[in-house]
Amino acid sequence: MTQYPLATKPGFSAKHLLGILLVLAAILAAIYWFTRPVETPLTRAQALIRAGKAAAALPLLEQFSIQHPDNSAVFPWLAQGYLNCERLGEGRTALDTALRLKLSGDAVVPVVLAYANFYESKGDFEEAEGLFNSAQAALPAQDLMEGRAKLYLAWADADSKEGRQEEAVKHLAPALELTPGLSEPLKSMVPHKLAETYRELAAVAETKRKNDQEAIDLLKKSLSASDEPVTRMSLANIYSRQGQIDQAIDCYKKVKDSDPNNLESRHRLVDLLLQKKDFVSAQEALLELTDKERSVENYQLLASVDEKLNNQAGAVKALEDARKLRPKDLVLLKDLERILLNWAVLLAKQGRVQESISARGHGARITEMIALLDKKEEMKEEEEKNGQVDETASDQGKSQVPKWDPRVPPIALTSSKIWLAKGSLTPEGEIAIKNICGLPVTDLSLTAVFYDNTRKTRNGSITLPVCGPSSPPFQPGTTRSLYFSCPNTVKADHQLAVIIFWRGRLLKELPVVKQR
Repeated sequence: MTQYPLATKPGFSAKHLLGILLVLAAILAAIYWFTRPVETPLTRAQALIRAGKAAAALPLLEQFSIQHPDNSAVFPWLAQGYLNCERLGEGRTALDTALRLKLSGDAVVPVVLAYANFYESKGDFEEAEGLFNSAQAALPAQDLMEGRAKLYLAWADADSKEGRQEEAVKHLAPALELTPGLSEPLKSMVPHKLAETYRELAAVAETKRKNDQEAIDLLKKSLSASDEPVTRMSLANIYSRQGQIDQAIDCYKKVKDSDPNNLESRHRLVDLLLQKKDFVSAQEALLELTDKERSVENYQLLASVDEKLNNQAGAVKALEDARKLRPKDLVLLKDLERILLNWAVLLAKQGRVQESISARGHGARITEMIALLDKKEEMKEEEEKNGQVDETASDQGKSQVPKWDPRVPPIALTSSKIWLAKGSLTPEGEIAIKNICGLPVTDLSLTAVFYDNTRKTRNGSITLPVCGPSSPPFQPGTTRSLYFSCPNTVKADHQLAVIIFWRGRLLKELPVVKQR
């Protein structure tokens, strides 16, 4: 049977597919053409204002307003155009008309905020507040809330700069009422600013008027606005001065709990607990302190408290920890020897013979170390008497000045506080250092490096001068405080730290505590 070829080939050819695409494109083009927004003088004027060409837009808007008196949508744009050209009288007339007609908040709210910002930039805060009050009747309160809060913050800042803290409080009070509806960081900035202003008023009451009770009342108001460590520290200082030890202790405890790296609060807490003779609580506070700050002085104090509690084992451990930091310190060694030998006697009386022998053996080893160090000290003194020390300075006609070992840091950090205040993007810090080298230091500086642990990058560094040729020497056993702040802004949600260096040598890394 003969098979004949089909008259046509099955399927679509490329020409068919191209034709279908062209038809679809034509349909879409027609739909766009007939449904596209028709450009009017109003839409052209709106585009010009968005492009920053308000002067060119105003004639179009004014003509459109005359030709279409019933089209109220022109008023917010007229108001914005007049503001951009600083024709405020005509602009407020247009804006007030838009508010009276209760136009859509989407169109009017940005213009209200723009006018308020303009008034604030000129320092005319009363006019900005009046605008918000008149707009509140026509617009949703939530849409104006953040703008109003920013107004009161700026107003309070201006008051504070002029020394009018009472007025600043009056302007911050309504802002505080708005905080439940605010977003961050504004939500945190308002109570922080109010708390800070109350602290400033308290400082005036305490230092100038010498009125401690007024200062306490103001600091309590500061805490009610925002519970911040710096406020509780100020309150605790006044309580301590007045002899209200329990209240001061309570403040210091709350500070250390909310700001674990606030070593100053921990030191003062220990001092007050010892003053109160609450040795059990002092021991607990010192154990927490030595976890944060390993220093010979802290361990010595802990050993002293342990002795008062008849905890010889704890006292020995504390002094051994101190000896790791200063292994050739005769004072430490003699204290350790005394405690060990006394402990051995006590254990023997309790019938704990093996433990007594162990303690006595430990004490004997310490006694040998003391004897060896004493002998070295005597040899050194003998050498100095015989003139076997370097007298280069004497040969030059100058008396030799003893110097500390440049290989060992001459200072120790005794307290530190590194924080990022609410609403701030600049970390701040304060450290206290003590001269532990036993000699005056005449040239010393430290370096504080701000480090972003989230990004694993440095965020700036600053030099902390302690003393130099033109300043008094840093005397042995004295303490100095150094305040500093980050030279750059940071990301508030990142993990931040400050690293303290001496001559390129890391002394301590301190986390930045974020105040909430």
